[in-house]
Amino acid sequence: MFRINTMCMVLIMCILSACKKPTENIKIVIDTDVIKYTAMINVTDGQDGNPAPANSTITISGNDASNIYELSGKKNIQLSAGMVTIGLHPSIAPAADQPISIIAEINAPGYNKESRQITFTAEKKQQVVNIQLTRTGSTAPPVVTPPPPVYNNVSLTFTGRCPNRTDVEIRPSVYVYFRASGSNAAFQYLGYMDKGNISTNLLAQNASYDFQIVFGGETYRINQKIDQTAYNLTIDMPAACNF
Repeated sequence: MFRINTMCMVLIMCILSACKKPTENIKIVIDTDVIKYTAMINVTDGQDGNPAPANSTITISGNDASNIYELSGKKNIQLSAGMVTIGLHPSIAPAADQPISIIAEINAPGYNKESRQITFTAEKKQQVVNIQLTRTGSTAPPVVTPPPPVYNNVSLTFTGRCPNRTDVEIRPSVYVYFRASGSNAAFQYLGYMDKGNISTNLLAQNASYDFQIVFGGETYRINQKIDQTAYNLTIDMPAACNF
């Protein structure tokens, strides 16, 4: 495991001579974009579109499996709500003529094993890999989720929070999913958030949504009603606070 906080930076929010204490009003800002080449793996039940069962497991194999980490820097890769983001160690990058491939294998009781090759290329730093599980003995065709409707652009700025550290601020670079609040529908992909910022045309005005991110083996959600074109949202991210 490598420590993600090695990429954090300290922003001094006051002139030291004007502060009562040298450490007063210092804010530690942590960027989570240490891993540059990533893949969001989203595993669902192919029959109803719900997340893979909680006891599902994921195994990474291949010649470059040793270079694969969970987004927070852990070698322990596990699904949370059927999702996990994996990526190449920061010191490893694919060349234009040398992509890097691994195999992700999903196992779940009552389902057929599913394997998928995931390839990291020099020109594509983010990718979403959808894997649908089929139930053992089922002949039903996989569910097809229609794409969400398109609306006017809305900008969202997410700030991660450490529950026990008011001096720490997190700027997450993660994949964001969403669904209408109060709905039992499966979460759909909203887009990739870069350093806490994401712009999207998939949110309707005067509608409320649940937003979901996965980081460090944990799932985090926040709710927001959309009735303007820009929002600043704060979301607890304890898994990013282990430093």
